[in-house]
Amino acid sequence: MSGQHLGSTLAGTQDAFRRSAKIPVASVTQIPVMTDALTPLSESELEELDHFLLYDVDTEEVMTLEMADGFLHALAIGPTTVPPRQWLPKIWGTREMMPPMASMEQLNHVLSLVMRHFNSIVAGLEGDPREISPCWATSIYDGDEREYDDAESWAYGFVEGMKLCWDDWQSLLCTPRGQALFSPIGLLGEGDFSEDQDMLTRTPAMREELAHQIPQAVLDMHAHWLPLRLAAYQREAARSKQSKVGRNEPCPCGSGKKFKKCCAAAAGGLH
Repeated sequence: MSGQHLGSTLAGTQDAFRRSAKIPVASVTQIPVMTDALTPLSESELEELDHFLLYDVDTEEVMTLEMADGFLHALAIGPTTVPPRQWLPKIWGTREMMPPMASMEQLNHVLSLVMRHFNSIVAGLEGDPREISPCWATSIYDGDEREYDDAESWAYGFVEGMKLCWDDWQSLLCTPRGQALFSPIGLLGEGDFSEDQDMLTRTPAMREELAHQIPQAVLDMHAHWLPLRLAAYQREAARSKQSKVGRNEPCPCGSGKKFKKCCAAAAGGLH
């Protein structure tokens, strides 16, 4: 998936929001309109998005930043391209594409933060070498001064992203290799992944070790699905380049009739 395609997706999604979002007319919120759609989020912008998810979205199902990051990684590497209109509501925990906003400026700004973060994940996967930089927290436990990587929320978000095209994942997950790749994510992100789950995740150090296995597992899953995604993209590109048959031109079926009198008519006419 190219950066140019993602930028176009962002623009199209914004247009859809302008048609559907419910925004108060009297809003006075002024937020700068988004910059380049491919610019990675700065630390302050990540903190801003984190704050918005924690305090400005009034739903019980809203994701945290860690969950959203895992969710977006699953979408970026998976077997199927899922359009933003399907996955954005999952982040907010709403039925609508976006939660209520104070203004169109705020809507554009928040949308920009999410899409730029998604784009930066894709860009890392398209780089040489390929790399990912997952956003998850560290935790400190009573009686232990050490900080441990805590990827449970991230892994939960990743599984939620997989669920949007769960059936398409099965050709990998049903293989021993696929099960091994998914294991650290499943152990941390699913409540009933396996009978030995509690034993394998019983200490912070064990959970941290599973977290450290995730980046390579994600890269390997991306490599597995990449040929399929490229083939789908190429088919779509070829389909879009096919020239249309004029209504008065010979029908491509070889009947000798004009297109409008042959296959076009059989298909229900031209519109």
